[in-house]
Amino acid sequence: MWGAWAITAGLVQLVVGVLRRGMGGQWPMIASGAISTLAGASFVAQAGKDDASLRTLAGYAFLGGVFFLLSALRLGRAGGTARP
Repeated sequence: MWGAWAITAGLVQLVVGVLRRGMGGQWPMIASGAISTLAGASFVAQAGKDDASLRTLAGYAFLGGVFFLLSALRLGRAGGTARP
């Protein structure tokens, strides 16, 4: 279940980040999408094994939080300088 969600969410992030790269500063979204897609594939591969652990999921969640923070900081700076 986590694997399918991570793959789907990662692909969406990756596509949106690539389509918006002309706006600048989309590297956190592109990197996060790529990592989510790879992590999801890893979760799917580990699904039937006994050695699957929460450490993998915790690492994935931590990296997701870091990339979310970077995106928010970048958008916050861009929003402060934008004029209507």
